[in-house]
Amino acid sequence: MIKLYTDAGLNTNLNIAAIAYVIKNNDETTTLVQQTKAVDNHYLEFLALDKALDKIIEMKMLDILFIHSDSKILTDSIGKKYSKSYQDILDQILKKLQYFPSYFVKHIADKDNRQAHALVHQELLKIRRL
Repeated sequence: MIKLYTDAGLNTNLNIAAIAYVIKNNDETTTLVQQTKAVDNHYLEFLALDKALDKIIEMKMLDILFIHSDSKILTDSIGKKYSKSYQDILDQILKKLQYFPSYFVKHIADKDNRQAHALVHQELLKIRRL
């Protein structure tokens, strides 16, 4: 069983953005945080999940997947398999989800997404100092 937490952050005043994910598989934790092009925050949430799925597939961790995100638009779009504004990246995500025997998507509160959120926040602070 794989637990995945994703998050994204955008500072429109400084035109900076970052995405992050936390993958928990048994006793192993894999994280990534990276600066990315400052675009729409909702798109960044989709991008964080897309990148995380790439990593999980690359690591051949093709088990039951539990996706946790504090982005309601992301979780709703996966459930409906439709997004008015983000269908292209959603289609990529849905294609990757076919690798898993089953998956579950849960919308969670920011406070329940602390690790991924903290990674994004720290990266944004780091970018600001550069």
